[in-house]
Amino acid sequence: MNPQFLVDSQGRKTAVVLPIEEFRALVHYVEDLEDRHLIEARKSEPLIAIGSLEELLACVEAEN
Repeated sequence: MNPQFLVDSQGRKTAVVLPIEEFRALVHYVEDLEDRHLIEARKSEPLIAIGSLEELLACVEAEN
């Protein structure tokens, strides 16, 4: 990673500049971590057998 730092008049870091591709890779990594966290949190939920798209939509609607 090749960050650049912006500093204030006292030399304290106030911001970071990343190349766009590095920023996108970082966002992708964080999204993957969030997905893994959600999967882990929902592992204890009971499984639901779904036979059709209509049944799936009904289950999703029932959760909300």
